[in-house]
Amino acid sequence: MSDGSDDSRLSTRLATRVARRLRRARRGRPADATQHDTSTPREPGEGGLGRDPAARRGAHWPSFPPVNYLGQLEPGFQAWLAEQRADVRRQDCDWYHTFELSNGEVVQGAWDLRGAECEYLGHTEVASKRVLEVGPASGYLTYHMERNGAEVVAFEAGFDVPVDLLPFMGQDMREEQMKIMRHVDRVHNAWWFVHNDYRSNARLVHGRVYDMPGDLGGFDIAIFGAILLHLRDPFGALAEAARRTRERIVVTDLVQDTVEPPESNVMRFAPLAPHEITNWWAIYPGAVVSMLNRLGFGSTSMTFHEQRHHLGHKLDEPAVAMPMFTVVGDRG
Repeated sequence: MSDGSDDSRLSTRLATRVARRLRRARRGRPADATQHDTSTPREPGEGGLGRDPAARRGAHWPSFPPVNYLGQLEPGFQAWLAEQRADVRRQDCDWYHTFELSNGEVVQGAWDLRGAECEYLGHTEVASKRVLEVGPASGYLTYHMERNGAEVVAFEAGFDVPVDLLPFMGQDMREEQMKIMRHVDRVHNAWWFVHNDYRSNARLVHGRVYDMPGDLGGFDIAIFGAILLHLRDPFGALAEAARRTRERIVVTDLVQDTVEPPESNVMRFAPLAPHEITNWWAIYPGAVVSMLNRLGFGSTSMTFHEQRHHLGHKLDEPAVAMPMFTVVGDRG
């Protein structure tokens, strides 16, 4: 067994490498502009992605974050993130949303929110607002809100932070985690593909949703778009956003249960089949109202709507009208 000295030396080298990249990013230089071995791109998890465009089209996760996840909003760091995905092609992406690209071409995704954005966001006005979007996926709402005058910071899992997976007996969850994060990485590809196509100024940051980086600042509005059902601790995520949010929190989620009245304070655990590992909760809107009340967002409204969705993300099958709810909570 190791006495820990090897691990300590490795941790020190990695911390030094990340700090060096962040210093370069702060000076506006690409964060990987160090001397490097051009013969073989480094594998994910070795602190870098290499410069080979084909290698960059591979998985970006897991990789090492900046120290304490700080500095991600700085222009140099965002430029570095964008550079890592600069060569992404459409076939390198998993399209969570349907998009109309700048040339008018439509890319089909699992969710088509076009024309129903106002209902999804609870008719929230975002012009001139600083918005925290938790779980943007491929970013349809990111760019919709930006077009409508918002300054958007999108928050995602990534670097060395995986999504929450619901364990079940007999399953190797490490393998499942890697499978899911390879998919998430391809969804991030789509976010950056559209970011480049739209020439967007929106920013994407990564970290732990229950312990967000300390330098994100404050927000006027926080958006949770169909993400609470995928989180082990929905209240913890709401609380983390609430302490940064001045005015309003918007929560949209799926209507999975209708046995109880919608105002019921109910969350049903693991609502789907045993093999489903990403759907932790069937959440009633009344439970969201109760959580927001606890967090100081006591003036709430509840609305219902339908969104076009390809079940199982099977794009070759017809879309269905997926019932959803939106709870808007204002401070006061």
